Amino acid sequence: MQITAYLSIIPMIMYGQWQHYLVAVFVYFLNGCLGMIVGYHRLHTHRSFKCPLWFEKMITYFATIGLTGPAIDWVAIHRMHHRFHDTDKDPHSPEHLGAWRVHFLTMFAKVNPKYGIDLIKKKFYMFQRKWYFAINFAYAGALYLIDPFAVIYAWLFPAALVIGFGTLILSANHRDGEPHNDFILGLLTWGDAFHKVHHDDPSKVRLHKWDLSGILIEKFFAGKTQ
Repeated sequence: MQITAYLSIIPMIMYGQWQHYLVAVFVYFLNGCLGMIVGYHRLHTHRSFKCPLWFEKMITYFATIGLTGPAIDWVAIHRMHHRFHDTDKDPHSPEHLGAWRVHFLTMFAKVNPKYGIDLIKKKFYMFQRKWYFAINFAYAGALYLIDPFAVIYAWLFPAALVIGFGTLILSANHRDGEPHNDFILGLLTWGDAFHKVHHDDPSKVRLHKWDLSGILIEKFFAGKTQ
């Protein structure tokens, strides 16, 4: 599905209108900022803050349509990345795997379940993992009934942004065996490319004054750290 998402860039460039791009950016905010970064990364992986259960489930569904994989797998892989970063045990190290494998094959990394055991114990996340593809196809089907081209601009193209920018953090911000910060990429990834700061303190809520995800967390969940 990652490859399909990347291929959606072609029809988006050829046939997309400005309204489609506005929708795509809004969906990228939902599945990228709220779903993957606030949800999968800051909340599920590093437990940087607390939030109501309804919000936790909602942003998990947002991440689901971002096509970055079930929460259990994403969290386990990312915790392994922190545990073994930039070594041959790092599941998405550009130095050891090569940038192209980081961009296209990260989702197929071997997962050690012990790194996601806290989510495995929760029925909701096992449900999301079991029905991950069904949820996406149901979303795509609903979009198709509204507007067939919406499958591109409201699902696949925003997912390509999530996957592309997310893996670009790994390939561009891990150089010479060390994590680095990148201001421009930090803005494009809602704050996640301030990567050295993140590796120095993984549970830190706000990584930079322009960390948009951190700003949202501080705004709505101030003081509610885990």
